[in-house]
Amino acid sequence: MTEPPARAILYIHTVSGYCPMPLYQSDSILLEAYYFGDDSESLRLPCGSVCVGAGAILVDGIEPRQLQALRWTPDFLSFDAQGTRHRYPVSRPALVGPGQARFALL
Repeated sequence: MTEPPARAILYIHTVSGYCPMPLYQSDSILLEAYYFGDDSESLRLPCGSVCVGAGAILVDGIEPRQLQALRWTPDFLSFDAQGTRHRYPVSRPALVGPGQARFALL
């Protein structure tokens, strides 16, 4: 049996899984929750990159302990990349790998 060429393996790796394009370089994300009245919570977490795909956002380079300590469910995830602020409605994150969290888009 012959080995597939390296570029085929790279192609399969980059187009499958949790991170379809676009990939944004961002040094942090902001999680926000809003409650009845004017009550709200927010938390900024450092990260390495943010990938927005169909139905989910994958955040890479995040500290899992900080997410596990979160006692509230975020309503929005936002980040700045290339001078533009991106903001998405999300649900509770799931840890999907070392330093990776997946937020379902609502």
